Amino acid sequence: MPLKALIVESTHYYSDLLSTILSDIGVNCDVFSSGKEALASSVKPEYAFIIVSRYLEDVGGELFLHRYREKYQLRDALTIMMSSDDVSKIMMDANQAGFKLVFDKKDISSLHTFLIRVVNNRTLDLRANILYVEDNKASAELTVTLLKSYEANVEHVTNVAEAKVKFTDNSYDLVITDFYLQGKETGNDIIQLVRSIDDADKGNIPILVVSGETDQTKRTAFLRNGANDFIVKPYGSDELIVRLSNLVKNKKIQEQVKKQQEELFKLAMTDQLTGLYNRHSLFELAPKYISDANRHDFPISVLVIDLDFFKAVNDIHGHNIGDVVLKAVGKVLMNNCRSEDFVARFGGEEFVMLLSHCDFDFAKTKAETIRQAIEESKPHGLTITASIGAAILAEGDDFDSLFDKADKAVYEAKEAGRNQVVLYS
Repeated sequence: MPLKALIVESTHYYSDLLSTILSDIGVNCDVFSSGKEALASSVKPEYAFIIVSRYLEDVGGELFLHRYREKYQLRDALTIMMSSDDVSKIMMDANQAGFKLVFDKKDISSLHTFLIRVVNNRTLDLRANILYVEDNKASAELTVTLLKSYEANVEHVTNVAEAKVKFTDNSYDLVITDFYLQGKETGNDIIQLVRSIDDADKGNIPILVVSGETDQTKRTAFLRNGANDFIVKPYGSDELIVRLSNLVKNKKIQEQVKKQQEELFKLAMTDQLTGLYNRHSLFELAPKYISDANRHDFPISVLVIDLDFFKAVNDIHGHNIGDVVLKAVGKVLMNNCRSEDFVARFGGEEFVMLLSHCDFDFAKTKAETIRQAIEESKPHGLTITASIGAAILAEGDDFDSLFDKADKAVYEAKEAGRNQVVLYS
């Protein structure tokens, strides 16, 4: 939620100037030209800033704040008085009235700088794990102190070898590196270290290069080599914090997008009732299983599992109990598959299992084990049985033909009395 400010100023020039300054740094403003208007407002605000002129058209700034405090709680609002008087002479009276700060109207630039710093402190997010590579002890101490003041967790190292150990053993949200390090080492070595990591989450974390390099071509090379941003020495602490905050925020946005994409992928590829893969993912991924089996010459089998008389379960006990049964069967199948197997709910009461490195005998044993486990599961106290058809990948088979064979075997199992396993011959 954006920060808000209350401005009470009778002079349009200053009220417009203050409003513009605050709006430019993301603060929403409520502006009033008199104390009476401000106190009569129906708004129930929680202001971050209350900026009041010492001389209003109807009341003094000190008296206004007194009346304001009677009507509203100041909470954490920063109260600021603006005056053309000598600040040193009115400071005590202003403080006693409740103003925390007094600024000279003739020195608006000082107020501007101060407000930027305060807004940064309140809105910038550096709660991140940072790896900082800097071989200059004095520079490192100043920067680490600054970063920790923004609640960052900082690990400081001086060279590439130390950075490699830290980076291997820990997870970071951000890397800061000086470009010129000890000996012949440079920031490019740090960039290469990070970007060469196989772990995508680690290898893609943002990198800020700090450099006194004045050559634009060389500075552009930082970005080309894999840095996300650079800052030129000497730099102000505000600029450094803003750049780092932007990098951290962008990283968090990317992580959120990635998480949403993974959730969408899961929604698209899994059956929401059982948690198994769905029909779409079966036809999407099964051809790869077949291709791998043909390429590497290993056996693969498919089981088609059809629950017996499932319609009667829905008709007699209701669809809610039918869902309980399907979930229980899904759990049985998951408990009886290996990490390399693929289990999907094909639709309705029909399930499919792709068994990698599974020959004829193994398929028969596995199918019988699953049949017995389903019968023994007793979801909601009901005896549920299944007819199972199995088929082994033969030369020239693709997934469609293999599935068709197992489906025919299921039909034979049904015809033969159900609750049994039939292998396609």
